[in-house]
Amino acid sequence: MLGSLLALRQQRLKLVIAYSTVAQLGYLLLAFPLAAGALATAEWAGAAWTGMGFHALAHALAKAAMFLAAGAMMSALGHDRVEAITGLGKSLPLSAFAFAIAAVSLMGLPPSGGFLAKYLLLTSAVASGQWWWTVVMVLGGLAAAAYLFRPIGRMLARPDETVRLAPVPRTPQLIALALALCSVLLGLSSAWPFELLQVGRPERAELAS
Repeated sequence: MLGSLLALRQQRLKLVIAYSTVAQLGYLLLAFPLAAGALATAEWAGAAWTGMGFHALAHALAKAAMFLAAGAMMSALGHDRVEAITGLGKSLPLSAFAFAIAAVSLMGLPPSGGFLAKYLLLTSAVASGQWWWTVVMVLGGLAAAAYLFRPIGRMLARPDETVRLAPVPRTPQLIALALALCSVLLGLSSAWPFELLQVGRPERAELAS
C-alpha cells in the first residue's frame, strides 16, 4: 500500500510506474503467508503459489509495456512530467493504448492475467481463513486504479496544439503494445502456463488450483 500511496504523489510518469512496481511486488510476497496458513489443506497452498506465478508473469509483461510506452512519450516530449502528457493519446495512439491495456492487467481487471493472479490469491486467502488479506488486495486494486487513471485521463484529454513533439519510431511502440496484449492474453489463454506452474506439485494442489 505504501508503494501505491507514493505512486499517487508522483509528478513524473516513470516514477509513477516505478512506485507501482513496489506496490505490485507486494502481491508476490503474499504467497508466503497464504501458503503457510493453508498447510493443513495443501490444495489452497497450491492456489497461492500458482497465483504468485501468474502475477509475476502478468506484471513483467505489463510493466515492460508501460516503461516502453513511457519512454516513447518521453522521447516525444523531452521529459516525462504527467501534466505534460495531455492529449498524447492522439499523437501517440500506440503508446497510449499499450499503457492503458497494461493498466488493465495491473489493476487486476478481467480478462487479464493480473485478474487471474489476484483471483487465485483471493481464493487462497478466503479458503485458508486469512480474510484480512482480501481487504489488503481489494484496497491495493483500488489504489492502482487511482494512480493509473490519472495519467490515462491526461492522455485521453484534448491535446495542446502548441506543444511540439519529436518524432518517435513505431517499432518500440509496437513492442510495447504486443507486451501489453500478452499480459491480457495470459488470462484468456491460461491453460499452458497453468499446467507449467503445476509441475512438481502434489496432485491435490493441482486439482484445487
